[in-house]
Amino acid sequence: MVARLTYVQVNPEDVEGSVRLFDESVIPAAEEEEGFMGALLLTRPDGRAVVIDLCDTIEHARANERSGFYQRQVAKFADKITGAPHREFFEVQVAKGVRGGPELLHAIE
Repeated sequence: MVARLTYVQVNPEDVEGSVRLFDESVIPAAEEEEGFMGALLLTRPDGRAVVIDLCDTIEHARANERSGFYQRQVAKFADKITGAPHREFFEVQVAKGVRGGPELLHAIE
């Protein structure tokens, strides 16, 4: 499993709307991507945010970028983001206590 971390700064007044957009638009689209295993959105009141999206393989994560999918999702936030997002890939070595995958996204609704 791999994790792509995207670091971004949004306007502080846009944090709530960005969270809603992520939940209502990005997540449903990501669920259709091959290898998608889940995502976390971490925010601070000052607008700093980190997205952690999980994928089964680095190949699927890279394909997600080559297809333009990742870029289309980031573009949805163009009027909310200040500066350029920065992203990194990590191998997930330990994931204790993390259960599920895409099906878990809807388990707590």
